[in-house]
Amino acid sequence: YEVRGEGIFIEFKQDDIESWVKDNPLVSERAELLNSHYAASFIGQNHPRAISPKFIMLHTLSHLLISQLSFECGYSIASLSERLYCSEESSGRKMAGIFIYTASGDAEGTLGGLVRQGRPDAFPRILKKAITTAKTCSNDPVCILSRGQGRDSLNLAACHACCLLPETCCEERNAFLDRGMIVGTYDHPKIGFWNE
Repeated sequence: YEVRGEGIFIEFKQDDIESWVKDNPLVSERAELLNSHYAASFIGQNHPRAISPKFIMLHTLSHLLISQLSFECGYSIASLSERLYCSEESSGRKMAGIFIYTASGDAEGTLGGLVRQGRPDAFPRILKKAITTAKTCSNDPVCILSRGQGRDSLNLAACHACCLLPETCCEERNAFLDRGMIVGTYDHPKIGFWNE
């Protein structure tokens, strides 16, 4: 018996993301704030890298979808994991995608399984619910107004009540998250990629 798992891959149009970043300079400012926090951290000093607005948006959306999918498909949140596909042309390949998967078997997934939730008749509703849920957090206004929270202040609008997941789910150790990139902020509601 071998569990091969199941998953959902979501690919994004590069032009849509590039237009969003270009039309919203504040998005780049928020990313730069996280980049400065990362550069000042111990791990950032030893492993420098640049975090793009595209990466933050994809990563945050991945967390929101994992939370929503756990309600819909019957898997526990800790059974789901993410793989982010995000790079620029300068690195050799331009990518923008999210893969949410599980290798769990047994009785989990009895509400329909993960692959079933990725079908066109189910996924749009799940995406809409995830984004709608992201508009508010029980820790707002503190969460949405944050200028740095979590480990080394590597998150902006993201806390345990809205975006953080069990460590087994996240390939970035619950860092580089910001609901503002998804739904906007109180002061700037239009900066969110999914603000409408």
